[in-house]
Amino acid sequence: MGFTMSWLLLIIAGVLEAGWLIGIEKSASFSKIPYVVFAVACMTASLALFGLSLKDIPAPTAYLVWLAVGVLSITLINHYFFNQLITLKQLGCFALIISGVAGLKLSG
Repeated sequence: MGFTMSWLLLIIAGVLEAGWLIGIEKSASFSKIPYVVFAVACMTASLALFGLSLKDIPAPTAYLVWLAVGVLSITLINHYFFNQLITLKQLGCFALIISGVAGLKLSG
């Protein structure tokens, strides 16, 4: 698997991480089965893609990127679909996160 493909898989894994967080939240303490199934599917796919990305990306770098993409994804999903506000301070911090992820990609 090529280096670029590993990064793509890692980014998809991070987005799926946001999916399982939403699924767990919407499951109402695991009482709404469709959301539980969604959460488990996203979690499984996220971990599988994360594992595949480790073939070409060092684990510490992959883990930081996975978390960063997950945080950015869940924030954007909550903003666009659940009307959660994003403050200017948060936007500044997200810019730092994106800069850090880009720096990790360029340095590796």
